[in-house]
Amino acid sequence: MRLTLLWRLCSYLMAVIAVPVLLSSCDVTKKTVYFRTLEKDTTLQNLVARSYNDSIIPGDFLSITVSSLSPENTTLYNVAPDALGEQKGYRVNESGDIEFFKLGKLHVAGTTTTALKERLQKELEPYLAQNIVSVSVINRHITMMGAVSPKVIPLTPNMTLLDALAESGDIGEKGRNDNILVIREKDQGSARDFKRLKLSDHSIFYSPYFYLQPNDIVYVEPRKPTTQVMQIASFAMSTISFILLLINRFR
Repeated sequence: MRLTLLWRLCSYLMAVIAVPVLLSSCDVTKKTVYFRTLEKDTTLQNLVARSYNDSIIPGDFLSITVSSLSPENTTLYNVAPDALGEQKGYRVNESGDIEFFKLGKLHVAGTTTTALKERLQKELEPYLAQNIVSVSVINRHITMMGAVSPKVIPLTPNMTLLDALAESGDIGEKGRNDNILVIREKDQGSARDFKRLKLSDHSIFYSPYFYLQPNDIVYVEPRKPTTQVMQIASFAMSTISFILLLINRFR
């Protein structure tokens, strides 16, 4: 009689322990699924437009490379005056200017890298026939923090939040995809916008924060750890299973 009662009690305890373990497992799965509200085979309309601003601003660090049919005459045009780590280039001063060999002071703020490239090619034509110029901004970046691989990522044109997360190893089970914080500079850095986003539904595609901007900080909130609870529950279930085995053997 006592063995029967003990067997029933252990069976009840196993059921009680199994429920939170299963619920915890389901909760983990739920928080790692993206775009749960998105219907299959559908088309989203009126999405947020690409917002990458290619205009040069004071503080940008420009990489400018010049080539031509006369490599020996091109060398001096590739001796940049400034350095950013190991990279050479041109830092745009507070007035929006750079100093370029032969051309002197150039006001570049407010123009795009494409427009600056075309301008340089035209103005260098008297000195370098059939020249080719490439221009890029190399110090624009975003910062990834929280439940991803923390790193500073170079910002590429039209980089999305999804691109940045993939670059940082994705969220997986480590963090919450329904609570991602994007911190954005405004008013030339004198103010900050804080926006919380959800990747658990498709509203992200309508957010102006879907496309990242220079100096954005992306923080992924860590998910509360459930590993310890599951380990304890697993140990308890193993112990109870062993007791049940003994009961069945001696009944």
